[in-house]
Amino acid sequence: MSAERQSNDTNNPWWGEHLHRYEVALTLIKKKPAHILDIACGTGFGSDYLAALGHQVIGGDISAASVAQCQASYKRTNLSFQFMDATQIHFPNAHFDVIISFETLEHTTAFHQVLREFKRVLKPDGLLILSTPNILINSPNGQLVNPYHTQEWQYDELRQLLQLYFEHVHLKGQHYNRYTQKSGLKNNFAKFVEGLLYKQGVRKMPLQWQDKLMQRINGTPMYPRSCDYEMITEPNEILKCKTFFAVCTLAAFGIK
Repeated sequence: MSAERQSNDTNNPWWGEHLHRYEVALTLIKKKPAHILDIACGTGFGSDYLAALGHQVIGGDISAASVAQCQASYKRTNLSFQFMDATQIHFPNAHFDVIISFETLEHTTAFHQVLREFKRVLKPDGLLILSTPNILINSPNGQLVNPYHTQEWQYDELRQLLQLYFEHVHLKGQHYNRYTQKSGLKNNFAKFVEGLLYKQGVRKMPLQWQDKLMQRINGTPMYPRSCDYEMITEPNEILKCKTFFAVCTLAAFGIK
């Protein structure tokens, strides 16, 4: 299970998954430089990633400790971090070109108020890009597995929720594709070994040993990289994905 906030340590099981979301978001941002709000920015690595590529970025988080850590860690003239409550965003109407909010809505029961604020501070031609877990995969028995989550959604539930506030909602699924791009006994064996190494007890093996074993079997490190993920657009396949990825607009602007 992941922690409440993504660590800055690249050697963890979730780094590639989180980085992939920012990489995909970057491909959707056509204006440059765009004025971006990265809210619930956590340790700020994603905000810094976007700023390094020329965008004007504000990272916001409700944790004052996280904001202080970000301010100490990242120094760019086009990047700043602020304490921010997503239910009361202290910016005027129609202020941002892009709002990014990954793994946020599931952490608060005030998600309607959050979405209203996103809509309010987003420019008429702006983009909201967010992600949130698929309850059918993450909590299949209906009881939330992650103690930091207050709710999770199914595909249709999430679409209906977002459509209350945004004219156009494009839902995708983030799919781990390391073992679907290849076939054969070697590939199947690597998948089996990876699953074994994640099991409690076995996963205490030093990571460098795990990496050496996986490199020998499959030529990959133990933990997924961002290139081990892809976005799925077929609705029936999205239902099988662990994470929903949504792109929302107030009007139609050719988003695919």
